[in-house]
Amino acid sequence: MKKLIAALAVLVVLAGGSVGAYMIVKDKKDEEKRQASEQLDDNVLFSFDSEGITKIEFNCADGQYITEKDDSGKWVLTNRDDFAIDQVYIQLIRTYTSNLTAEICYGRATDENKAMYGLDEPEKIVVSDKNGDHTLYVGKKSPTGDYYYVMTADKPNIYAIEAIYGSALFADRLTLKAKDLLPYDINSMRYVTIKNKGEVTCELSYDLGKKSWSIGDEYSMLTTNQTSITAELNNLIRLEAEEMLDEDLEDLKKYSFDDPDGEIIVEGLDDSKWSFKVKVMEENPNYCYVLMGNDNQVEIYYTADLDFINMSAYDFIIQKVSGADMFDVSGVDLTIGDTKISADINVSDRECSVDGKKIYIDSTENYTDFQNFYDSFTVLPVSGVDTDVSPKLEDPLLSAVYHLTEGGETKFDVVQDKDRYYIFKDGKYTGAYTDEARFSGRTSVNEFYEKFVAHAE
Repeated sequence: MKKLIAALAVLVVLAGGSVGAYMIVKDKKDEEKRQASEQLDDNVLFSFDSEGITKIEFNCADGQYITEKDDSGKWVLTNRDDFAIDQVYIQLIRTYTSNLTAEICYGRATDENKAMYGLDEPEKIVVSDKNGDHTLYVGKKSPTGDYYYVMTADKPNIYAIEAIYGSALFADRLTLKAKDLLPYDINSMRYVTIKNKGEVTCELSYDLGKKSWSIGDEYSMLTTNQTSITAELNNLIRLEAEEMLDEDLEDLKKYSFDDPDGEIIVEGLDDSKWSFKVKVMEENPNYCYVLMGNDNQVEIYYTADLDFINMSAYDFIIQKVSGADMFDVSGVDLTIGDTKISADINVSDRECSVDGKKIYIDSTENYTDFQNFYDSFTVLPVSGVDTDVSPKLEDPLLSAVYHLTEGGETKFDVVQDKDRYYIFKDGKYTGAYTDEARFSGRTSVNEFYEKFVAHAE
């Protein structure tokens, strides 16, 4: 019994000792947590609403740049007016600094360690809102390259922030300068001229009244592809430089801009003008140099993004030319080579006769064969456009006269000249030509005709 009591006594003492040790360890951990929490709180360098920022001051190695939000919400330089501000960069600075938290604290700043961390002559950024200024000083990068050393105006310590973010805080003129290829939106442009190797290949103009784009009177018989134009222009508007190089370039030969691959000239509805030249890099054709016309700023872009310089009127038209819709005709007289075909057509009643032979087009097969035959000479694919030539309407290879249900007629002709088949409508050259596909082989008019007339009774 005594042994049991003695053992219990020992357990009580040990238990008491364990409880005491536990309390000591717990107090120590709580203190460590408290200190860690305080340090985490101290590492929060800034905490403010990024949308409330109205002014940012950059004090850089190449000068001071003060940016402020104007009445339209756009950021502009207010202590100088020699370039437009990169709106995206300002947004990133606002967002990042509004919740800037350090990774490490190196303790109190002294003159000695300020010099050691590059904070004796730092970069300085002042972000201002209605509550006042939030000032950040940025020093050197750490020897390992992982951090940048920073301080704020209202904290006595030196801190470290991740290098990937710290490097973005080192602004200069080219960092702050707008990277947009064009300073327009789709609704503020009036004219766009494309030059390739010095020659004008296309001129786009916007009609405010019709709210549509056109590509010149010489292409008036072709249908302008509004979707293609707006898609290409929207692509240009969204482009930003991958890298900024020389500003105020004087020696055009340095980047071969004395012989550019292309040039784009844009005129705005406000009578402003903007241009840039493009030269594909010989050393890496995936990229190209761009020379901005307003200040001779050299920039780098992906070559594929600027294929616009290789476009012509052909790229901005509906690439087919049509005669008359089959629902609008009562008949057609067709000449293809030495073959003459006369057809009476009533698509609504699904009736047709060819050279006096009745062909019902009420079945799926017959209707499909009729449609293929009709479209083979009525809807011609455009292989290219050429308004510098003046083909004569003589000895047409194909001629179709459509008799319209509402009276009158319209005509479609194709004249061959070597490998080009020029398309005429109502006696006028359309400016477009097709290829030989409709005149030989399995996709020819004759092939579709033979298949269709096989249904004749």
